[in-house]
Amino acid sequence: MKRILLVCSLLFILIMTGCNNLSTPKISEDEAQSIVLEEHTKHIGKVKIISVSHKGKEYVVQWENKENCENGIDYVHDQNGDITKGEVSIC
Repeated sequence: MKRILLVCSLLFILIMTGCNNLSTPKISEDEAQSIVLEEHTKHIGKVKIISVSHKGKEYVVQWENKENCENGIDYVHDQNGDITKGEVSIC
């Protein structure tokens, strides 16, 4: 009985340790900002990052370009840097 409890405990620890490693972002907050800046930089105006937060497996990056009258929110995957979703408003 003690052996089964020990094996189950070790299995539980290994599973939880493995899950924690999967949730560690591979890209940094600064890299997420750079990805968004590169995506939205055009010939008119300058893109400014308003805020960055990390929720689940994504960075939520809020940005604006006052000269071009645009603003929005992009969701950047924290493992591969892809923009998974974006919301853009134009004045």
